[in-house]
Amino acid sequence: MAMQSAVRVGDWARRARRLMLALGLLAAGGFTLLLLAVSALVHGGALQVVLLTVLAMVLAATLVATAAGWVALRLWRRGAWLEALPLLAGAPWLSRVVWAARVLWTGHALWRLRARFRPAPRV
Repeated sequence: MAMQSAVRVGDWARRARRLMLALGLLAAGGFTLLLLAVSALVHGGALQVVLLTVLAMVLAATLVATAAGWVALRLWRRGAWLEALPLLAGAPWLSRVVWAARVLWTGHALWRLRARFRPAPRV
């Protein structure tokens, strides 16, 4: 009986293909920028403007993606996505259920923590 977390061979092959595709796209983009930079240095003029424009767009896209990733990570760690899930599902009444579950879970966790630090009874 296989565990649910077991990954099949086909999944590994698909992941490897996606990784190779991503690395290939990065390499092609880097080679294109390098070719554009060399031709801009050799010929000058309008190609330098194009190169600077492309580099500025790449920098801006990188900054936006990094900021979005940081915000998403912070929201994930805080569990804020649980609050938005009922609205996205089209059931706003479910937000009260999620709120109650979070209160019960936190209450149980705090109860266990208090029990751990409670002094031993004297006999």
